[in-house]
Parts: sequence; C-alpha cells; structure tokens
Amino acid sequence: MSTKDEKLGETTGVGARVGHVARTAMNVVEYIRFGGLETGEEASPYDIAARTPVLTLRHYFAQETGETGERTPILLVPPLMLSADVWDVSPSASAVAHLRRSGLDPWVVDFGDPAQEPGGKARNVTDHVLAVSDAIARVAASTGHPVHIGGYSQGGLFCYQAAALRECRDVASIFALGSPMEPLSLPGIDLPEELMQALTRATIDILSRTGLPGWASANLFSWTSPVATAKGRLQYLLALRDRDALLPRERQRKFLAGDGWITFPGPAIAEVMESMTNERFVRGGLVFDGRTVSLADITCPVLIFTGQLDEFAPPRAVRDVVRGMPRAQVWEFSMPTGHFGLGVGGRANRQTWPTVARWTEWVDAGAASADGPPEGVQDAREVGVEDRAEQPPSALRQVVNVATAAAVAAPGIAKTIVDRVAGTIAEVTTDTVEQVPRLLRLERVGATTQVSYGKLVAEACADDPEAVALLYGGHAFTRADITREVDDLVLRLLAVGVRRGEHVGVLCNSGSALLSTAAALSRIGAVVVLLRPGGDTATELRLGRARRVVVDQAHAGEIDGSAVTVHLLGSGTNGGPNHLGAIATEEVRVPSWYRPDPGRGRDLAFILFSDGSDGIRPLPVTNRRWALSAYGAASTASLTAADTVYSANPLYHPSGLLLATAAPVASGARLALTDIFDPDTFWADVRRYGATVVPYTWSMLSLLLARPVEADERHHPVRLFIGSGMPPAVWRGVLDRFRPAVVVEMFAAARTDAILANVIGRKVGSVGRPLPGTAAIELAAVHPVTGALLHDSDGYVLRARRGRPGRLLVAVDREQPAWEDAPMRGVFGPKDAWIDTGELFVRDADGDLWPRGRHGEEIRTPSGVVWPREVEQILSGVPGVDQAVCIPEGDGAVALVTAAGRMPFDEGRARDALSRRDITDISVAHTPGLRTATADVAVRVVEAIPLTRWYRPDRKFLAAQSS
Repeated sequence: MSTKDEKLGETTGVGARVGHVARTAMNVVEYIRFGGLETGEEASPYDIAARTPVLTLRHYFAQETGETGERTPILLVPPLMLSADVWDVSPSASAVAHLRRSGLDPWVVDFGDPAQEPGGKARNVTDHVLAVSDAIARVAASTGHPVHIGGYSQGGLFCYQAAALRECRDVASIFALGSPMEPLSLPGIDLPEELMQALTRATIDILSRTGLPGWASANLFSWTSPVATAKGRLQYLLALRDRDALLPRERQRKFLAGDGWITFPGPAIAEVMESMTNERFVRGGLVFDGRTVSLADITCPVLIFTGQLDEFAPPRAVRDVVRGMPRAQVWEFSMPTGHFGLGVGGRANRQTWPTVARWTEWVDAGAASADGPPEGVQDAREVGVEDRAEQPPSALRQVVNVATAAAVAAPGIAKTIVDRVAGTIAEVTTDTVEQVPRLLRLERVGATTQVSYGKLVAEACADDPEAVALLYGGHAFTRADITREVDDLVLRLLAVGVRRGEHVGVLCNSGSALLSTAAALSRIGAVVVLLRPGGDTATELRLGRARRVVVDQAHAGEIDGSAVTVHLLGSGTNGGPNHLGAIATEEVRVPSWYRPDPGRGRDLAFILFSDGSDGIRPLPVTNRRWALSAYGAASTASLTAADTVYSANPLYHPSGLLLATAAPVASGARLALTDIFDPDTFWADVRRYGATVVPYTWSMLSLLLARPVEADERHHPVRLFIGSGMPPAVWRGVLDRFRPAVVVEMFAAARTDAILANVIGRKVGSVGRPLPGTAAIELAAVHPVTGALLHDSDGYVLRARRGRPGRLLVAVDREQPAWEDAPMRGVFGPKDAWIDTGELFVRDADGDLWPRGRHGEEIRTPSGVVWPREVEQILSGVPGVDQAVCIPEGDGAVALVTAAGRMPFDEGRARDALSRRDITDISVAHTPGLRTATADVAVRVVEAIPLTRWYRPDRKFLAAQSS
C-alpha cells in the first residue's frame, strides 16, 4: 500500500471515530434533555367508548373493520401505579395489537393519572372496582357477548373484585398477571409486633393523605431488584453509541423508567393495605359501597400467571387466590420471568398473549375440549397452596416484644406483664405478648373504673371512625355509622324520659337493632333488661324490674297487657307519641343531668335470663363483668383488627352478650351478625364476611358436622371456634373436619367474675384455668354421696384434692352488691368471701379443670353413682361416636349415642371403655375416680339427639321418651 493510501485510510478511520463520537454525544444530549431517544413509533388506534369521572373506556381498532360483533371481547385493566399504556407500550410490545391479531376485540380501562384528574387523589378502591364493573357492563352491552377480563398486578385484583361484586354476570373468564394476595414483604426485618403495627399504621396514615407519586412508584418497583436495575441502566448508557440497537426497546425502557408511572391515590393505598394485610382477598369481607363481597362469589374460570423470578408478586402470593375461590376452577401458567415481564416484552409476546388467546378460545368452547386447557396451563389446586407457616420469634425478639408491650400498656410495669402472662421469657409466645396491654387493662377494671359498653363503642369510633365495625344482612357499617345511630337513639330515649339507673326492657330479634339500643341505653347509664322473644315476657319484666320497654313492631304484641310503658323502634312517623321514630331529634333538649357513659365497674349494666329447674332466673351483669368478658375473650381468642367474629347467638343470650359482641368492641375486630344459625348458609356467610372466629354454644357445631362436605369448606378462613359446653365428641369432630381451626372452650360462672379458658386447646373436654385478671377460684371438697361441703376441725371448708371432684367457689369482694348472690364468708379463712356456683369440677395434675356437672345431675343407681358428663367424656373417645348423652332409665342409666357414618361404631369397645379395660384416650386419664356404676351404664345407638333452643342435648325430652 502506498503512503498516500495509508494516509487516506487513517483519515477515514479518524472521521468514522469522530462521527461515532458525535452521534454518541447527540444521543447523550437527547437522553439528558428528553429522558430517552425519540423512536417515531405510533400507538395503536382506539376510540373513546365511554368517559366517566373515574375512567375512560378505550376501544382499540374499532374503526378498522366491521367485524367487531364477531370477535370475542376482552377487557384489560391496568394497576393504579401504571398508566393504561402498559397494554400498548410499543408496536413490538403491544398486548392489544397481539390480541387483535389473534382474533379478539380488545378494550382497555384507563383510570388516567389521579394527579391530573379532578378529584383523582381522593379516589379509593371502591371507586375503581365500581368503575371496572361498569366497564364490564358497557362492553357486554356493546358487543352482545360475555367479556373476558384481565389485569396486570393490582389490575388483576380489580378484575377479581368486580367479578365478585357482579357475581360473574357478563364475565366469561378472568386472567390475572402477577396479582398478589398479600403486600410486598421485606425479608430479614424482625421487629417487635407492637412496633411493627405502629410503623405500619403510621405509614398507611401518611400515604392515605399524600398518596404515592409516580416517581416514588417507579423507584419502589426498581428497589425490588436493585442489582438488575443498576446493571440495566449502566448497559443502556454504554450502548448509547448504537442508536439503531436501542430503538426497538426504547419506548419500553422509557415506560419503565418513569413515563408509565402515575400517582397512586392515598385513600386507595389505605384500603388496599387494609385488605391485603388482613387477608380480606382470601378470607372474604371486602366492602364496596357498603356491600360485603367475597371472591368466593366467583364461579367463572380463572387463569393466573406467575413469574418464577417475580420479587414483587411471588408465585405463592399469587397462587393464594385459590384459597379465596372455592367455587371456581383456577388454572395457572408459570413463566421464567420477573414481574414486568409477565405483560410486556419479548417473553410476554411469545408466551403470555398467545396463551391468553388460546385460553379465551378454550373457555368459549365450553372449557371441555378433549385436548384440555392450553399448553402449559395446569390446575392451580394441583400445583398446591403453600401454608403460611410463621417462624417462631427469636428469644431477643420475645424480650423486645415484652418491653414494647410494657411501654405501650403502661410505663414501669414490665415485671407485672411477665409475671401475669407467663412464668419466663421462654414461655412468652408472640400471640401472648400481643395481648399484654389488653390483659393489663382487664386487671385494672375495678369497681370504680369508668367502663361500659357505650364507652367502648365511643372509644373505638374515636380511634378510627371509618373502620368497618359491623357486617349485617350483607351490608357493612363503620364505627362512625354505629356511633351516629347510637347518638340519635340516645336523643330519642332522653326525649321519652329514660334516666340513668333506670331498668329498661329491650325486646327485638334484629341483631343490629339490639346492638344500637343496648349501646344507647348504656351511654345514658340505664340498665338494659334483655327480654327473650317468645319467652315469658311478663315474668322477665317483673324479675328485671323494668317499667319501660323498647320493642320492635314484630314483638309489640308480646307486651300487651303488661303494666309498662312501651316505646316502638323503627323509622315510622305515624306510630303515636310512643313511637321513637316519630321524635324530631333536632328539637330534643338534653337534660342538664346527662353525662355520656357514666357507668362504673360496680354498676349494673345488663340483666339476662336463663331457664333452670326452679324456673326463670335473672342473670345480672355489671359493667365490670361485661368488661372482663370483653377483654378476657378478646385476649383468649387473640383477636386483632384483622379478625371478623361471626355470631349467630343473639345479644339476649349470655354467649351473645359476653362473648360474641363484647370481644370485638374490645379488640377492634369486626362483628358479623346473623339473626339465626343456619347450617345451610353458614359457610356462605363465613366467606361473605371473611369470618375468622366463630362463637358457639354447646352442640351447635354438630349441625355442621351432620352436613356433607361442601366447596366453601376448602381453605376456609375460620381459625378458631370459641364458646362453652361443646361435647367432647363434637369437639373432636370439629378438629378433624375443620382443621386447621382450633377450639377454645371457656366457662364463665354465672353471677361472678370468674372466667376459665382452655387456651391451649389440647385437652379435649377441659375448660382450662382462670384467665389473668379474673376472680380467684377454689374447688371445695364435697361429700361423694350427699354433695355437702366438707369441713376441717376448725369449721373451715376443705379444698378438694387433685383428681377428686370439688365444687367451684369464686372469690368476691366482701361488699358484694345487693343484686348478686349473698356470698359465703369465713370459708377458707376468717376474712374471705366466696360465691358457691354449684358446679363440680376435677382438677388434673397440670391444674386444668374438667367439668362434672352440677350437684343434683348425678344418676343414682343400685350399683352406685353415675356422672353423665363422665360417661359422655369416655364415650366421646370411642371411634364412630358422633354424639353421646347419658340419661336415667328406670333405676339405672343409659348412654344414647349417634354413630358417625364415616366409621363403624364398636359397641364392645364402648363397653370396654366404660369398664376401663380399653381406655386409649389420654383425656380420660384426667377424669379419675370412676365408680363401678359406670360399667353398668347401657349403651344404645339412636338416629339423632334432639337439641334445645340453645343447642344443649334435650335431656328432659329424652328421659321422658325413655320412661
């Protein structure tokens, strides 16, 4: 090569490098000025089919052909953090274009940018769900076909919620791309429960007012994969020299880098976090526009897409939707990609959208194709739902939890917490520590403490007025709603002359009306006399000393002839002067003496009634007793704001007043009410309301066990059944069939402040031990034949030995109020005072109590004494026994059993068990002292055991039939 050619080559090379540098510099300048490179690409065409205050409904490719009516409509819903352009990022990454080429008719929901829309920052989840539901109706009406709906991330949740709200009306199927059932978790963070809850509440409170700007949303998404994000940005900067290589993916990069991110409205953040944190998507109990909704209402086919590398929505969190949709067939398509790759990019083009197209075709064909679902789609139930097993907290965390709880409850009382709740730090569980403030408050409820039902309702409203408190009749009521109703009723009651301390009867069936009326009377300081519909109203009015009655229209006739003043509940305006609804509250003059919530612990708050062998008996309940039940039950059940207590027991029943309605108020949990327990609708109600805790009485749950297994039982949300009187055989059936739910058996001695609870639940049939802060108890030794108390040489009562029956005595203050039972004094010492409950128990080696019934319930036979509870406890451990009840027959005793169909009943084994020759159940070891008469009890199989109104075995009816 000549020298001239060499110089020319060098010049050309230098020029190329200079040109390369110049082009790179231009690209860098463009990147700095505009955030990226201009691609010149155009978005897919669409028409505006509808515009509302919350959304714009886009109809893509509407003008291209006249075939719209022949195509299957598909509606795409974006998440709140991303603009609707996520479905049309670029020509090479356009979901709508791909779906159009696949023969579908694509529609898109566009919420706009809340920061730019009028009132956008004030939107909540309900606004968006109702908007999606409206969009479904519009598309279905326009096309004449059911609509396939799908969403990305939170957009998928909107699809679930809207479909459930509509009960799948006009919905052909649902598909969701990376839609998690729980919030983004931060691994490795191990903070104390109280501190974590406080931080969460503070964060939600701030974000609910400010919202989350688009730039913050973009950064949050980037932080889920910080290494990959940093690496991608560096590679892009180094590649700016090659514009042609960058352009095909430039719009996608700009979208992810910031163009596609929009403001997340504050109220919507608060609602999403509440629903996710409290597992409302899975459990049920979602609320939209005052209506309760559950994903269990979804019955159409569902396809979920999971990303194996998704840090934002891990496959387990997405697959959890299976637990919330027992009536739907849920399918899954798994992809080796991250969160954004599920809907945008090359892999989405190759896998997601072809699968969606084949899915819609398969569903439209009836989902019964001989070839089965599209390739790669598998049954999500077969993939399996992972249990959320919590790791036990470290010893350090337990110590910090205790210290935190102490600081929250009251400074300087950490020692009291540890001493009362558990013996050592090693014994303190996370659930126990969370209940420490509540247990301490329980201990401080004294005779002069200002506490009442009305006061706790007011405190709950002041803490969070917009929190849902009551679910009833398919509707949701906030704490503010309830407080407004209570305050309104207070004015009406004051107008008719109700005063503090007055005994006022209340007679109605509606759970909601009972709650409001009781709270209003409590706020005034009156005594609520809870009359039983269909009962002996005249006798109950006399025993309750009520001269005034608040009654609903349905039961007004039961008051006729009684010498009392009657006030009708309801909204009518022409019911006469005694109709509370006719009072103009704006004209009511509040008396000078009125002070809201004046009740003290010693004051009488309620009077209930029970039926005994001696007739109707009043059960007075003081404010202290009510508060002990409220805090005690809330602590025993470990209730939190995430729980929903489903109560089928009315307020006028002890379990309804002292357990089902009191505990939610004390804990912040929701209360779901039904006027009657119906086994046919029980699981549907549980799903609708998201019930996690179900109170029971006696054999109530046996009615559920008698029913065939149904779909709604699968992955049910109930974690706890709590109540009193459950027969051991029913208890075992509940544990076996409804696992992982557990049973907590309680015993509250009537007319005392004693509350026992089998918190651990491992000893079937035991009522456990006294709750911290409740009254002290003792078992007094009794004569085995007469049942009389045994005394020592000084005249003091002897304490029963472990393993021997004893009568339950409850300590009381020496100055017992006049309406309580007169206490015995000088029982175990010269200055004590005790109430004799008449209940017999046996204390085992661990200190747990086992009920033996009341003195007088024993059956005396020629061969000795038979204790029915003891016989029933033994037979409950025999395979095949569903229920057992022991009654007298002639001069002996017979045990009537119902045999479960799933296992044959072995009468010989039952006889051996009663003779103590083949007792394998460990719980029987804790009921020692069997008499020889037990071996002579006859055993008879019956078809059914009738129950009383409150689900007790009807022993009187059975004994009458036997004789």
